[in-house]
Amino acid sequence: MTAASQTATLTGFAVLPADTFRPGPTSGQFIQTANERHPPFMDQQPVQGFSALIKGENGTYIVLSDNGFGARDNSSDYLLSIYHIQPDFRTANGGTGGIRIGDIIHLRDPEFFLPYPAARTLEQDKTGTGNQTGPDTRLLTGADLDPESFRRVPDGSYWIGEEFIPSLLHFSGDGVMLASPYQLAGLNAVDNPTGEAANLPRSRGFEGMAISPDGKWLYPMLEGALEDEGPALNIYTFDIEEKLFVNINAGTPSYRYRLCEDASAIGDFTMFSKTAGLILERDSGQGDKALLKHVYRVDFEQLDEDGYLRKTLVADLLNIQDPHDLNQDGNQLFSFPFQTIEGLVVLGPTTLGIVNDNNYPFGHARDDSGAQPDNSEFILIQVDPLWD
Repeated sequence: MTAASQTATLTGFAVLPADTFRPGPTSGQFIQTANERHPPFMDQQPVQGFSALIKGENGTYIVLSDNGFGARDNSSDYLLSIYHIQPDFRTANGGTGGIRIGDIIHLRDPEFFLPYPAARTLEQDKTGTGNQTGPDTRLLTGADLDPESFRRVPDGSYWIGEEFIPSLLHFSGDGVMLASPYQLAGLNAVDNPTGEAANLPRSRGFEGMAISPDGKWLYPMLEGALEDEGPALNIYTFDIEEKLFVNINAGTPSYRYRLCEDASAIGDFTMFSKTAGLILERDSGQGDKALLKHVYRVDFEQLDEDGYLRKTLVADLLNIQDPHDLNQDGNQLFSFPFQTIEGLVVLGPTTLGIVNDNNYPFGHARDDSGAQPDNSEFILIQVDPLWD
């Protein structure tokens, strides 16, 4: 591993307040008070938990919600959604630093493609508050799936990587599930609702998923290692047109990635050329306990002596220069010390966009007093050129 030649610089900063809600069914009924937030949240849903990020049009971005409150057994009242957002980044030239919520897409399965019972009943969808998609829609919740990565293809549909089974899921542009989950032979997580024997720990499924620039291939990446495979995080290849994995089974990955010693997981994976991409790597600490939040460059054509992808440090997210004090904390050094940082987008050869998953109402990276949950923060950073 080699290091970047200079520290990244903060060039844009925007915040979505932690207590941002939208109308919907009552949520948080199965969680405890945290950071002085007292559930349940009556007739509303928190806009939180951004687990993936892609660039939209005209200054907008599209973000994917994760499963809600962190587990299957406490998230059956959280509706899985895709949000269109528009940040007004605070930069050296101005900007409010706010984020506006636009269209909201609820994920749903009206054709019963999910291979196990969904948490919400059809009767709940017909009568429940916040149903914006009509009756008989079978709205999906955080007890059904744990979406962690996604990509949009030219026909406007979405491919989503999830962690419970784990599997790849295909949804229409307006959130309708189009087929049964696409599973890789021999890959089963502890949370798999189908009950198959597990060889992957809980919450270690398809955390990151890159797409090739030509839109032909998806590269789903595991967050954790398979049992008995040491430190290897596997990257697989999925043929979008044929709708199948090219790998024979879970034990035959296309590429392998090795975490740093202090890291516990990856947060995202994105490509910026046919062979080169970026991986967001993190530990599980937050606030002062955060030790490693890094962005690494990898290339499918560059392997180390053990066959792992060779990686080069692009940015240390705990050590970012902030000469214009864009987050207005009085310092010229900026840190992004969130436990889970799961959204990464390449906006140009020297510009990255990154958003945290604030784990509402539990995250407290910015305030360890127990009084204030984390906001959703969206930052732009300048790095050394990724290409000429």
